[in-house]
Amino acid sequence: MRAVRLVKYGKPHEALRLEDLESPTPGRGEALVRIEAAGVCGRDLVVRKGAFPHVRLPVIPGHEGVGRVVDVGPGADRDLVGQRVFVAPAMYDGTCDYCRRGLENLCRNAQYLGEHRDGTYSEYMALPADFVYPFHGVDPRAAVLATDVIPTAIAAVRRVDVEGKRVLVVGGGGTGLYLAQVAKLRGADVYISTRSADKAKAYGSLGIGIYREGMKDFDVVFDTVGSPTMETSIRLAKRNGAVVLIGNVTGERAQLSPALIILRQVAVLGHMAYKPWDVYEALDLLRRGLIAPIYTEYGLSEAAKAHEDMEAGAVLGRAVLIP
Repeated sequence: MRAVRLVKYGKPHEALRLEDLESPTPGRGEALVRIEAAGVCGRDLVVRKGAFPHVRLPVIPGHEGVGRVVDVGPGADRDLVGQRVFVAPAMYDGTCDYCRRGLENLCRNAQYLGEHRDGTYSEYMALPADFVYPFHGVDPRAAVLATDVIPTAIAAVRRVDVEGKRVLVVGGGGTGLYLAQVAKLRGADVYISTRSADKAKAYGSLGIGIYREGMKDFDVVFDTVGSPTMETSIRLAKRNGAVVLIGNVTGERAQLSPALIILRQVAVLGHMAYKPWDVYEALDLLRRGLIAPIYTEYGLSEAAKAHEDMEAGAVLGRAVLIP
């Protein structure tokens, strides 16, 4: 099979290599999935830069994937064969204190695709059958958006009250676009920051306002960028407002004076991923046409270019690899 492997940390064309590998064989309790679409997440870029010490190279990146089950190993449900599924980006243990409280997204022992084990930048992948979920009625290229970016937006917006509120999304990439759409769907007056005229035109067509210099006093600010914009996001929130941090695309530490948070009495929340059932809500929103599936397609051999384009802010919507 063809797969892209992360062979070293560094720039995209140096770190990512397209290779011919032996197709995996599903083990006990596993499903073999023929990948039809794989999303490229900002976390993939951070992994490529070497920010996570638990990653062992070489590894196939990617944690967003949709495909069909073509085989299962002993002990797995054979009814899965032939079904279109999405794969869970992380495999949680179900037994830790967070999982037992329904916070699987914070599992102490989660195993992430593309980090702890091979991910979705490939034609085939094998993983525990308990972490593949059947669905129908959505094209796989759009459905891959429901495996991470849209459910993360759904879960993040749920953290704060946005109905009737003035909301800013900092970062006009794929995560920002879907956060803005979900917040608008929940009744917010939404603005998004972007330096791209093409993105501004596309987002404006969805009824999303474009942030202009001088705007301030937002009830809620969702920051998808992280360290480079965190202080600005806090300053743009109104006093007694809220800032929700969702991404840190550079992987760098932020330098910030606590006084900025204290004197403005701003609530700063971190948000991590989503619950498994949020994916089905995301699929339902796509199926009903309530979320516009905006993405840019790349071939598997173009994974490095997708990373470069994302870092340059040149991707409209989500970057999606088609093996």
